[in-house]
Amino acid sequence: MSISEIGIPIDLSKGTYDNTTYKDGKLQLIELQKSDTGKIVYASSGSWRSETIYIADKIKSFEKVAKNTVVNGTTSTFKIYTQSSVDGIEWSPYVEVGTDGSVQSPTNTYARIKIELFSSPTENLNFTVDEFNDDRYTNDYLNTSNDYLEMKRNYTLDYVIDPTWTEDGKLYRSTIDKSFWKKVDSLSSVQS
Repeated sequence: MSISEIGIPIDLSKGTYDNTTYKDGKLQLIELQKSDTGKIVYASSGSWRSETIYIADKIKSFEKVAKNTVVNGTTSTFKIYTQSSVDGIEWSPYVEVGTDGSVQSPTNTYARIKIELFSSPTENLNFTVDEFNDDRYTNDYLNTSNDYLEMKRNYTLDYVIDPTWTEDGKLYRSTIDKSFWKKVDSLSSVQS
């Protein structure tokens, strides 16, 4: 969803953004990532707050908030709030505009607008974190064959027959350097 213009000319490219961005002339939720099919996943909610708007002699034209909305992606709802101030220092609380766009804040010299955007829940999407199909993980301790990652469990060591063994059967021995055995203290994901 995006909002491109509101009543008195308001520059949506300026203000305070929280999980929102101004892109292609529209206010929209930030893109978090793309699914394997290319579908964009947006933040579940976000807001934008305008800079201080000097109303002064334009009070009559600030009785309603006009909005031009374009719904894209999964965003389904938004709310618009206003607040006002006599001196630009002390502000009334934000009040949601009426269903007809009427401003519910007290009429004053200064105003600010706040827009909250909400996206609807997305359907189940698939995301590939890593395909393990390159040589980044190739080492003596990891198995990355068949496009998956696992710790090696089987090691091939060179054993020699112990000629001093006198019991039935044969005894095979090998000296193992303690640096050969490693342990994993933690795993973490790296995003690029």
